[in-house]
Amino acid sequence: MVDMDKVEIVVGTYENLILGYQVVKNIKGDYNLDVSFTDDSHRGALRCMSVSSNGTLVSSSTDDSIRLHSLTKRKDIGGLFEHTGTVNSISFYGSSHMFSGSEDGTICIWKCRSWEMLRTLKGHKAYVTAMSVHPSGKLGLSAGSDKSFLTWDLVTGKLAFQRKLKEMAQNVLFTSEGDHYVLVYQKNIEVCSLEDTQTVQEISTNWRINSVCFVDKEIVAVGGDDKSVLIVNVLSGDILMTLDCLKPGDSNFNSRVRCVCCTKSGDATLVIVGMANGNIAIFKVIINQELSKSELVIFHETKVRLTCMAVHNVMDIKIKEEKESESVGLKRKKQQRSREKKDKKETLEVQTDSADNTKEDNIQTSPSEHKNKKIRKPQSPDQVTKKRKLDAKQEKTSKPKKDAKPLSRNEKHKRKVNNK
Repeated sequence: MVDMDKVEIVVGTYENLILGYQVVKNIKGDYNLDVSFTDDSHRGALRCMSVSSNGTLVSSSTDDSIRLHSLTKRKDIGGLFEHTGTVNSISFYGSSHMFSGSEDGTICIWKCRSWEMLRTLKGHKAYVTAMSVHPSGKLGLSAGSDKSFLTWDLVTGKLAFQRKLKEMAQNVLFTSEGDHYVLVYQKNIEVCSLEDTQTVQEISTNWRINSVCFVDKEIVAVGGDDKSVLIVNVLSGDILMTLDCLKPGDSNFNSRVRCVCCTKSGDATLVIVGMANGNIAIFKVIINQELSKSELVIFHETKVRLTCMAVHNVMDIKIKEEKESESVGLKRKKQQRSREKKDKKETLEVQTDSADNTKEDNIQTSPSEHKNKKIRKPQSPDQVTKKRKLDAKQEKTSKPKKDAKPLSRNEKHKRKVNNK
């Protein structure tokens, strides 16, 4: 069962606005979109946005600023003004770090919660068009407007490798396993192996690609200057299904797809499509070995021009938090086990040391030493009693005499008289 009430869609517009739409269920049992909030803190058209796993919305616009909003508390956190150019790419690594790539040629690494700028990655000589972080958090890929493609060692914060692409990449994505990455060009998609950077698969279209997002481990949704969204397996190159974004009841409706977002909800995946004319279409997609089907569940007209979009799923955040807490619990268990092993090792060492000492104390004499020792003959009872009496006499004689008391004058006089 798909629980869509926990899903909130956030869109950015040409009109400098950020709009939030909450999925609600009406009396008939159908789903609709209701406006949940509006924000006009930007002074330029919205360029990109992303939502962290703890519900923090980060957005950028042509005013060169980054704005922070808490979707859970409905609160404006503030702004980040480190970049001197428009930020084209925002990506999160869990809920701990954020990466922003700008037209000033730099990539900034931010610490979430405190929003301290930790490091600036400098290597691009032109605009940064896209940035992606490996699932391990140790590797990063970035693309530039001059066809440059850079690999970053995020542990040291240094450039590890760079090469030129055949054309400018608009986006770069890692697969969930991290063994492949996807390069999105103007009209085609290239899938490469991370191990040897060789091309594994290439998917071409007849129209310009505007947005790509992962539906599942190896499956992506591709939207562009067409009225439909393709669901494609990136490793095999097979088109699994096509989502038609026609307005219900209007066969002549045609608008290019501006942005695509995906989120898990129960056994299904919600593919959210934002079109340039302001319409939002939400599809429920189920893809597995037994079944592949799609259903249009919501079609909403915002009447604003969309530029970017992000999705906030409360259930998805809870699942991520549970996974993070499980991983933290596992780490703690491992630490506890290692401590217990260490303690056991120390106790064993102490026991072995004490055993060695007792052995040294109880070492038996050699046969030669045993021969030199005099063996006493057993004594009779009379001899034993005689020995005891002698010992008692010796003790009496050995006892010190008590100190004599000084004699008084009368006693001295008596002794003198007696002696006479």
